[in-house]
Amino acid sequence: MLPVISIGTLKTSGTTTLALTLAGVAAAADIPVVLIDAARDRDIVAWSQKGDRPSKITVESADDETTMERLVRAARRRGDLAIIDAGTSPEAIRSAAKLADRSLIPVRFSPLSAYAAIATDRMLAADLGKGRRGRDWAFTASAVTTIPSRIARVIETVVQQSGTPRLEIGLVLRAAYEAPFLHGGTIFNLADEIAPGLDRARAEAATLAYEIGILGRANTQDEILPTRIAA
Repeated sequence: MLPVISIGTLKTSGTTTLALTLAGVAAAADIPVVLIDAARDRDIVAWSQKGDRPSKITVESADDETTMERLVRAARRRGDLAIIDAGTSPEAIRSAAKLADRSLIPVRFSPLSAYAAIATDRMLAADLGKGRRGRDWAFTASAVTTIPSRIARVIETVVQQSGTPRLEIGLVLRAAYEAPFLHGGTIFNLADEIAPGLDRARAEAATLAYEIGILGRANTQDEILPTRIAA
């Protein structure tokens, strides 16, 4: 069965970019996906109106937990993948996490993002035992740099405050991931001349989707290996 994935953190850290990127991977693999926009700014809804949306991606908006639950239940009945962009709202993040099989907490190349991720982690831990049985969550690097630095070490130290797993693969800062919001479509159907680094972005995104369980077998908590936020 395809999982329900929720994405959210208490400070803007690329939740929408991560949600759209994973949906693009699914569509490219011929997997039907419902992309639920529960974020305040509705950037995914705006993206869907630009054109070139893959036929395998359906976009829905959700203003409350009841609507979110209805859309998730319908996706499960159809056997579709459901990805919820919960944005930065505490209520939306908690509601989405309770409905999800796995929640992702994005961490950008910023100490403030790392502190917000830790706060989000604690919020989800406080709801442990509510929602789906066996649900889990993990930190996911989002829009980070591969260049070692003092900031990278600070971020790593902050995230290590939690025992929550960190996915081995994340998204490096690339213009390719932002291009769909300007031109429509996804990184898998954009023309190569639209944005640099599309090939690397596609490979990275597919690897992340596999790690999460969208492609192939999902990892269990014990199988998720700790990783550096900035390698």
